[in-house]
Amino acid sequence: MNEKSLLDYGFDVLSASKDPLKFVDLFNAAIKASGLELAEGDVKKKMSKFYTSLSLDGRFVTLTDNYWDLRTRHVFEQVHLDMIDAYSDEDEEIDEEERKLLAEELGEVEEDDSEEEADDLDFDKPVKDADDDEEL
Repeated sequence: MNEKSLLDYGFDVLSASKDPLKFVDLFNAAIKASGLELAEGDVKKKMSKFYTSLSLDGRFVTLTDNYWDLRTRHVFEQVHLDMIDAYSDEDEEIDEEERKLLAEELGEVEEDDSEEEADDLDFDKPVKDADDDEEL
């Protein structure tokens, strides 16, 4: 019985290759090297598991256009994504209505009271009862 995983076959395929491989080519080569025969309905399931495993395994690195290679062939700066740059506020565009709603939710802006007040109860103010005016 073979104890080697599909991911290990993928490692062997990339080790033998001089260049990075597209994911689909890497997957197909790993399947071929493993000798697995998959039913048509199992291919997508196996492919998604292989992709997840590949993403989590520290031996591999994803490059542009879904090419994969061995991490040992690349310097850290070449493959590292700085999360500060990835989630920069400068890149976000929030329309004015979203800004206003967010500010109101955070309590940074007081609501405009210039409009006519509705008949709804204001729970922030005490309700004056008619009996409160009577002196004891």
